[in-house]
Amino acid sequence: MISASQRQYFCLVFVFASMHLCGIATAKQAMELRIDCSRHLRGLIESTCLIPLDAVKKTRKVSLWYPKWVPGSHGPGGPIANVAGMTVCDEHGNRLSWKRTPGEVYRIDVQVPPDTSQLTVDLRYIINQPTTTSFGHDCFFSKSLGIISPSCLLVYPDWVDADKDTVATCIVLPSDWKAATALRKEEQEVVSTDDESPNQWRYQPSSFRVLLDSPVMVGLHYKSISLAEGSAITPPHDLHLFGDTEKELDLNKEVIAKYREMVHQTSLLMGSHPFDRFDILLGISNRLPKNGLEHSRSTMNVLTPTALKSLGSLKGWDRLLVPHEYLHAWCGKYRRPSGMVKSDFHTAKDTELLWVYEGLTQYLGELIEARCGLMNCEEFESRLFVELRSAVHQDGRRWRTLADTGAASHILRAGSDRWGELRRSQDYYMEGMLFWLEVDARIRTITEGKSTLDDFCRKFFKADDPLVTPKGYVREEVVSILSDLAEFDWDGLVLRRIETVQERFQPSVAGLLGYRFDFVDKKPVVPGNTFRYRGGGDYLDSIGLVVTNAGVISRVKLGGPADKVGLVPGEKIVSLGSHLWSEKAMDEAIANSVDRAEVIFTVTDGEAVREVCLDYADGAKYFSLTREEENTSLLDDILQARES
Repeated sequence: MISASQRQYFCLVFVFASMHLCGIATAKQAMELRIDCSRHLRGLIESTCLIPLDAVKKTRKVSLWYPKWVPGSHGPGGPIANVAGMTVCDEHGNRLSWKRTPGEVYRIDVQVPPDTSQLTVDLRYIINQPTTTSFGHDCFFSKSLGIISPSCLLVYPDWVDADKDTVATCIVLPSDWKAATALRKEEQEVVSTDDESPNQWRYQPSSFRVLLDSPVMVGLHYKSISLAEGSAITPPHDLHLFGDTEKELDLNKEVIAKYREMVHQTSLLMGSHPFDRFDILLGISNRLPKNGLEHSRSTMNVLTPTALKSLGSLKGWDRLLVPHEYLHAWCGKYRRPSGMVKSDFHTAKDTELLWVYEGLTQYLGELIEARCGLMNCEEFESRLFVELRSAVHQDGRRWRTLADTGAASHILRAGSDRWGELRRSQDYYMEGMLFWLEVDARIRTITEGKSTLDDFCRKFFKADDPLVTPKGYVREEVVSILSDLAEFDWDGLVLRRIETVQERFQPSVAGLLGYRFDFVDKKPVVPGNTFRYRGGGDYLDSIGLVVTNAGVISRVKLGGPADKVGLVPGEKIVSLGSHLWSEKAMDEAIANSVDRAEVIFTVTDGEAVREVCLDYADGAKYFSLTREEENTSLLDDILQARES
C-alpha cells in the first residue's frame, strides 16, 4: 500500500496543482487519484483516491462504488475480483471500517465519523489477470510496457455525476518510462519536499467520464508519429508507439502511410469530428496479449511485431483492429444508444441497439480499411462470403433475435464448447455489418447513386463541438434519417432483419451488390488469413458437420443429416469404411454419396463405438459467392477511395 510519506507528498502535489489550475475552492471539490506503477514487476499496482466530503456533525454512511459498467464492455464487468487490498481512512489517517452492500459486490458502505471532510482510499490491484468481460479495459504489464485503465484503480461516491464532477490524476512510473494518453498533461512543476524524485506524470483535472475513457499506455521504449498535423477537415492525430524493445518502434512506412490515409478517408466519410485532437495508442509486443478498445479521444491497441512487419503481414483481425476502434470515436462514443448514456458507472444499461453501436462500426471499419488501401476488393469479397455463410448457418436465430444478442451482450462474450451456435454469440457485430452493407446497397439502388450511406453518416454523426456527453439516439432516429435519404420501408427491414426470429438468414445483400450466393460442387478458395475464416473439416454445407483435424466433431447443424442420426459435439470419428479418419477420406465418402445415397462412418464417445449412416445423396456441396457479371459490382463503387 502507499506509505505515509508517499501519501503526504501526493497530497502536496495535488494541492499545488489544483491551486494552479482551478483555485483553492475548486481543489476542495475535485477528487484526486494517484496511481503507482513503479513496482509493477510484482504483478501489482497501487492507487490512492482522495475523496472530498461535506463535513457533517454526526456519523453518517457514505457509499462508494467500484466501476461496474465500464464503457466499451457492454456489461457489468468491472474486474473487482482483482482488487487485492483496500483500506479507507479519514484525513487524519484513522482507519475506518467498511462493509459491502448486501447483494451488490461493487458497492461498499463506510461509516464516517463527525467532522470528516475527506476519505483516503488505498487500493492494491492484480495486473495481467483479466476476466472475459474486462479484457479490453484491464491493466497489463510486461517488463518494459504497460496499459493502465483508470477504471480498475478507483472508487467513487454514489453521488458522483460523470460529466460534472472532476478528478485530478497523477501516475508514478518506473524510471525513464514515458506515457501517452488522451488526458492532457499538467506542465506546472511541483517541488518535492524530500529526496525522492519519482517519475511522475500529472494530468489536468478531467470529468469522471473522460478519465474512465482515457487509458494510459506506458513504457520504456516510446515514439510518437503525426498522422495529421491539423487542417480544415481534420484535427491533429498522433500515433503513439510503445515496444518491447527499441527496434519495434521502427514501424513499417507503408503501414504508417495507410494509417494516415485511414484518418483522411474517415474525415471525408464523416465530414466532422467530435474531438479536437486524437491519440492512437499502439503497443507492439509479443509479451502483452493482442488487445483493443474504443475511446472518445483515443484508442488502445496491442499488436505483435510480426503483424506490423509489412503491409502484407497485416491481415485479418490485426488489420481490422485500428480502423474499427478508431471509427468508434463517432459510432459508440459520440453517438450512443440512449439506453447506454448514464451519468455514472453502476447503473444498468440497455444494450439492445448494439446492432448500430457495433454493427455499423464493424461495417464502417471494414469500409475504411478498403478505402485507405489496407484491404482490396477481392479481400472484402472474401470477408463478405465468410460472414454470409456464417449467418446462413446460425441456427440460434430460430429462437433469439439479433437484437437480443445485443440486449444479452455480456453473457454472450465468452464462447461455448458445446452447441454455441444455438445460444448465439455477439452476432450484432458481423450480422450488423451485413445489415448496414445491405442498407448502403439499397440506398444506392433506390436513389440511383444520388445518395449513399456516406450521407447517412454525415448527418447522423454531425458534430459541431468536441464531445462532452455522448449524444444519445433511439431506433426511431435511425429509421427517420434513412427515410429522408431514400423512400423505403426501413422500419420493416429493421423488424425483419434485427427484431424477429427467423428460420433462416436471407442473404439478399449478395444480389443487391451484384453477386450470387448459392451452391457449387467445388470448395471456394478463401485466403487462410481472412478474418473469421476457419477452414479445415467444415462440412456444414453438405452433411452438417464441422470436424477438427483429429476427427473430433466440434459442431452439428440443427436439422442436418448429421443431427438427424444423433451425432453430438465431442464425439470422434474413428473411421470411414476401411479408412481411418482423415479429411480426404471424408471428402471421398461425401463425393461417393451421389451413387450410394448415404455416408457411413464409425464414431466413439470415449466409452463406446457405434456406426452411423447419414441419409445423404447430394455429393460435394459448398456455398459460393460469385459475381453475376464479371468486372461489375456495386461493391466496387462502395469501396472506392474518396477524393478530397
